[in-house]
Amino acid sequence: MQPQSHKKQRRREVLLGLITLLAAFSYVASLLLDFNFVSPDATIQEDLAYLSNHLQNQQISVWSWLVTAIMTFLAIPFYILLFHKRIKVLPYLNALMLLGASVGFLMMGLTGVGLFHDLTAVVQKGIELADEQTRLDLLFMFDDEQFYRRVGSSFLGTFVFGLGLTKIWIKRYPLISSILLCISGPTMIYFNWHDPDHIIRTAAMAGIVIGMTIFCVRLINKGM
Repeated sequence: MQPQSHKKQRRREVLLGLITLLAAFSYVASLLLDFNFVSPDATIQEDLAYLSNHLQNQQISVWSWLVTAIMTFLAIPFYILLFHKRIKVLPYLNALMLLGASVGFLMMGLTGVGLFHDLTAVVQKGIELADEQTRLDLLFMFDDEQFYRRVGSSFLGTFVFGLGLTKIWIKRYPLISSILLCISGPTMIYFNWHDPDHIIRTAAMAGIVIGMTIFCVRLINKGM
């Protein structure tokens, strides 16, 4: 590889590593800040009363998911530029998965913004004065918000699985990262839809973060 081409390649690798690392940690931060106000042991009135008293928490959660959507989207062109000459089809499929994740998180954030706006209006009038349909509409918006989170996370799980497969074509890809991503991605998708609160889902998310971190550190320090 010519010196000029090598420098350009290293710049792409470093940029992709940094942006992907930021997107991964942004996703983790969004999960930690995610605000769930629905309890199986509480009534609709109690759920909404709790939410109305924690509007700021809900707003912070919404903005964190919007930031995650933006960071995920920004990683797409760098990912394609880095791998499209080395692997024929996989980079484009993985880029589509990243786009799906970004759109899912964006829709979650926008739905959360709508929920915050509507709830603020209800709180100003008095949450106890809201009729049953209004309360149900707010809960349906929350359900939509959580649905988009599952969709975005599932696309992300598919992406990291595909990223782990990169080891087949690029031998310098870190083996530990490949194993973690190939196992954790599908595991997170399964528990995402069947039991989001299961400890195995948490372990899968940890595996994804560790695998992505190893990949990013390798990109930044040594490249592929």
